[in-house]
Amino acid sequence: MARVHALGRRSRPADPPMLERAGVRLDRAHRQVFRDGRYVPLARKEFGVLAELLRAQGAVVSAELLLEKVWDEHTDPFTNTVRTTMVKLRKKLGEPQVIVTVPGSGYRIP
Repeated sequence: MARVHALGRRSRPADPPMLERAGVRLDRAHRQVFRDGRYVPLARKEFGVLAELLRAQGAVVSAELLLEKVWDEHTDPFTNTVRTTMVKLRKKLGEPQVIVTVPGSGYRIP
């Protein structure tokens, strides 16, 4: 029953092939990311995290939701995997920072 509920939470309308926000452009079809026209090479999990943040369209995305969507529902919720991935992703995207931490809630791209 839990598996059915998890699958139901994952279903959503199809995303456009290109996601853009705050100078970041993510091309899902070619698996490429550009920041202000500059190509940014990302690891698979970093790409997944960035895609989830861009899909949220400015809304806050919790670390738990990122673990469920990018990793899987069996990942330890007390791990610092999301935090570590955010540090790497922010460094690769460069300054000024586009990913904002919302204390106690998660992350967002305003």
